[in-house]
Amino acid sequence: MIRTFMGGPVSLDLPTLLLTGGLVVTLCGTIFVLSTVLQHNDVPSRLWSAAFILGITTMTSFAVWAVVPEATISVGIGNGALAMSMGFIWSGSRAFNGRNPMTVASIAGGVIIAVAAWVDVASGSWAGGLVFLLGVTIFALLAAVESFSGRMRRSLNARMLGVIMALVGGFFAARSVVFATAGPDSVAFRTYLDSDVTTFVTILFVITASTSMGALRTENTGQRAPRPLDTGERDEFVSPEKFARAADDRLERLERRGRSGESGVLVRVEIDNLSEMNTAFGHDFRDAAVRLVGSAVRGESPVSAVLGRTASSGFDALLFDGLDRALECAQRIRSSLVDTPIDASQGLRVSVTIALAVPEPGERFAELAQRVSRFIADGHATGGNVIVGHPEEFSRA
Repeated sequence: MIRTFMGGPVSLDLPTLLLTGGLVVTLCGTIFVLSTVLQHNDVPSRLWSAAFILGITTMTSFAVWAVVPEATISVGIGNGALAMSMGFIWSGSRAFNGRNPMTVASIAGGVIIAVAAWVDVASGSWAGGLVFLLGVTIFALLAAVESFSGRMRRSLNARMLGVIMALVGGFFAARSVVFATAGPDSVAFRTYLDSDVTTFVTILFVITASTSMGALRTENTGQRAPRPLDTGERDEFVSPEKFARAADDRLERLERRGRSGESGVLVRVEIDNLSEMNTAFGHDFRDAAVRLVGSAVRGESPVSAVLGRTASSGFDALLFDGLDRALECAQRIRSSLVDTPIDASQGLRVSVTIALAVPEPGERFAELAQRVSRFIADGHATGGNVIVGHPEEFSRA
């Protein structure tokens, strides 16, 4: 095909375009994946890295098809991998917000789209085309919505990612409509929405998305950076791993006894806007806020409680009382923080979101922690400074 560039004719055949796109995706993806392996091995980063790996698989598959048109199996692989890549961006964003990533849904969507292409192999390069376009549209728009909700909505980088995913979702939605109504051989589709145009969109998307996700990953790491609390200066708060083991042991023993009046409640305390606090006032101020919250949790929790720290500079307390007593404890913690400024000279107070969760029969700490993380995300989504998880308490202090 012939395009004009700077007034002169330039031959840009599809294999060349796909090769260029593949190089961009591979370069950005490799940098992101290596950084994840070496520095940022958290759940959102792993899921976003998987999205880049799937993107590389997509470009490789489409390049094979462009060179060897009869290799229609590569069309299904490319279609499924691209949809799954968008799904993993959505899953990573959900994990960033403390929600269930729903990775199975992303994988299932990609597999269904790949199978649809293989079943419709007689259609050639557009085998399973409508299913593919709709699948990418749905996952991209879900990722956009997730980027504007929960914890991510307070981040400029997340909003940038949300805009990018909304544009990608809108572009593929337009492709879906024109494909369904006019077909892939129509003038409108071949001029504005065909594979060459999509390759340019992909290059712009990958460059911008990798920048946004890389910055988001740094923000996430900044919230979980090592601080005095993590270096043994506060041994009364055990590490997340030790706390999980201790909590599982207590939950198992509580369930085994099954006595009335004996129950457990997980109380999680997370500081609101910790990354913004770090940006505005620096590491020392942030560390002072973390120590202040830790002191409040320790001072107001019952002596029988098991205390631990979370991976995101928060605190867990496993109480052996009912939900109402846990609410009283949470209220005391919040009141203590209202009465005590982080820095007496500035008078600034720390705001926290506190979540309460009662373990269900047979529930282990991993599932309980996921549930309480969703409560925390819900609290942050309302602006923070709330207690979540008690039927009578979901109001601002």
